[in-house]
Amino acid sequence: MKRSADRSVLGYWSEKEVRLEAAHLLDQVDAVLREDSKQVTSFLSFAMRDWAEAILRKEQLAFLAEGGFPDAERVRIIIGPRGASLSPQDANLEILRIRPLDPRAQLEHRQILGSLIGLGFRRDVLGDIRVGQDGQYLAISAEVALFLINQWRLAGKEKVEVSICPETPDIQPDLGEQKRVTVSSSRLDALLAHAFGVSRASAQEWIVQGKVRREGLAVSKADIKLQPGETISCRGYGRIKLLECISTRKERIAWQIVLYKSQRR
Repeated sequence: MKRSADRSVLGYWSEKEVRLEAAHLLDQVDAVLREDSKQVTSFLSFAMRDWAEAILRKEQLAFLAEGGFPDAERVRIIIGPRGASLSPQDANLEILRIRPLDPRAQLEHRQILGSLIGLGFRRDVLGDIRVGQDGQYLAISAEVALFLINQWRLAGKEKVEVSICPETPDIQPDLGEQKRVTVSSSRLDALLAHAFGVSRASAQEWIVQGKVRREGLAVSKADIKLQPGETISCRGYGRIKLLECISTRKERIAWQIVLYKSQRR
């Protein structure tokens, strides 16, 4: 008898709409378990992605997250039987380029997202929106790309031209925000809390949940001492680049950092 995923995990979600999304994801997991077939999820938020990946690891299924851009925040997860070979192409994505017809106009993230929601698109078919050298770029499910190319004409009040990007888009780097934070020590949890403006308890919870990485490697201890030049990332919130630190007269440590905030949605 083919096994199926444990449905009790749906109790993690309290909101009805989110629970329905999670239930559909479990249906896809069941399809892989019972039919040895590949499945592709919709675009997932960070919270849903974490929840889904924990289940897939427990079920010992193969999976691959793909969002169309390096370090994509919103991704589709390709799910396959244990040991299956998965490819980013299995995610069935397209990258659209959106340019205003008025060369003087500057499109903003909120204009693009708002116009798509106004057209009736659910957030789960839309990936990241990124700024590039030649317009804005949108990762989207391939099955709706042609509709947008033919029908999408306005982003906010700006008339737009929409086309499939045939090559890897030239995404502008995020320059981030330079900040000075003063902490009692160079512990990981202290710097995270001050950089992102949250409590130290929240920073410790992120670490326990496996959301925090140091130079790309997951960390599990809140008391790790950090060094200049390191990059710390927190899934769903962003990352910080540690530039330099000095001791203050009050026996505290002043860090100069660059904060790169995540879009998170």
